[in-house]
Amino acid sequence: MKKIVSLFLGVFISITLFFGCDTQPVAQSTKDYNGRVFYEVFVRAFNDSDGDGIGDINGVTEELDYMKEMGIEGIWLMPINKSPSYHGYDVIDYYAINEDYGTMEDFKRLLDEAHKRGIMVIMDMVINHTSSKNSWFMDASSNENSKYRDWYLWTKDENKAMESSPMGGDNPWIKNAHKEEYYYALFWKEMPDLNFHNNEVKDEMKKIAKYYLDMGVDGFRLDAAKWIYNDAGSNLKWWKEYDDYVKSVNPKAVLVGEVWDNIFAMSPYQNVLDSFFNFSAGEEIIKSVSESSFNGLASNLKDNYELLTEENKDFVPAPFLTNHDQNRVMSILNDERKLKEAAAIYLTLPGTPYVYYGEELGMTGEKPDERIREPFIWDSKDDSKNTKWIDSINDKEKVGYNLQKDDKNSIYSFYKDIINLRKNNDVLKYGDIIPVENKESKVFIMGRKYAKETAFVIINSTDAEANITLEEGNYKVLYSNGRKDKKIKTKSTLNLKPQEILIIKK
Repeated sequence: MKKIVSLFLGVFISITLFFGCDTQPVAQSTKDYNGRVFYEVFVRAFNDSDGDGIGDINGVTEELDYMKEMGIEGIWLMPINKSPSYHGYDVIDYYAINEDYGTMEDFKRLLDEAHKRGIMVIMDMVINHTSSKNSWFMDASSNENSKYRDWYLWTKDENKAMESSPMGGDNPWIKNAHKEEYYYALFWKEMPDLNFHNNEVKDEMKKIAKYYLDMGVDGFRLDAAKWIYNDAGSNLKWWKEYDDYVKSVNPKAVLVGEVWDNIFAMSPYQNVLDSFFNFSAGEEIIKSVSESSFNGLASNLKDNYELLTEENKDFVPAPFLTNHDQNRVMSILNDERKLKEAAAIYLTLPGTPYVYYGEELGMTGEKPDERIREPFIWDSKDDSKNTKWIDSINDKEKVGYNLQKDDKNSIYSFYKDIINLRKNNDVLKYGDIIPVENKESKVFIMGRKYAKETAFVIINSTDAEANITLEEGNYKVLYSNGRKDKKIKTKSTLNLKPQEILIIKK
């Protein structure tokens, strides 16, 4: 009975999405977004244009050609609004740019220059909470008659204030220094949650969205998308309302959610967002590569994508390895070869992959957060070319861009090759995942099929040659790190070189 009800609700939501509102279908927003590779940028750490040691918006603009050459067609800017913290996830003013990063005119110029190069720009939209130094909260916390009082969540009930956090860990109810009461701050005491039961808050969030959409922003990365309310049903209803509004301003605008949960909890958001980050896929890829055991990986990835698009064929999963909240993938795998293997898999998946800045150089970093957001290393010798917002403990002689850019075997060159390969082959951007029967657990094989094209992504993680069964045919070698042949003809068996990463198209 539950399955029948669930199916009915899924069909009802899907029909409502496409026919029950005045906005354009989701497909308009995902048409240009789908298949691109995006680059996640922490502006403070990326590139300094004015010599003050802190990365800035003009610094990002200066390096748009770096991204374009690598094959990047989209940028996700981590928070750029005015904030008292280094990370920016506690916003003081949604209508202002962080002074460390530049001005609104600088931002408009970045948008113009990115669009000239065919690069989309989405910005972090942090609306689950504000900074405790936001004027709204400062007024509300000191004055019970404030017009912003009901923009936040309050209680004088000490029993309620002892409730455990829905995320686990510390109590989210924080003592108000001004009065005998508590305010709700799920993530940190300096980031009080907004009250989305208040329609004024919703209207303000829509107003903020319009401000940046009118400016030319291509969409938003929605921080903490599953925590607007503490129940999924209310979250889904709000994001549907927000999506309808955003699409009424710009039907092509993209909403990309951070819905950090298991795949079954994430799945319903396919009906209210254009895309979200595929945490499950990244975790499984890293685990398989780390253990050099690929049994069932391609099949699991196929199931993953089918679940995430079963109710909305236009939904676009966004695969990635790790991001600004996780230990860097190189610190997890601790092996250049394994990093390339993981990249070869996720960068050839359907959807819109995301690369965390510095991943393409093999930058390392483990918690605390500052250490996974270290300066990008443009030059291993001339430190004036790197930001200095924090000291770097990365090995500059390994991760310096100046050392890797002309080395055809470097991590950077590998990323550049695979991203551009994807960019120029629709089968790698849009093709369905086709599992291939394979008895070699240390060999990964994933088929991709789109229209009349078939391609295979193959990895031999061993130090010895390996033989695999592959359907008969003539193949063009799109990429190989182990052979010079441009074509392969096979009747049933294909010989793989030791440690070979091979991408072929039939």
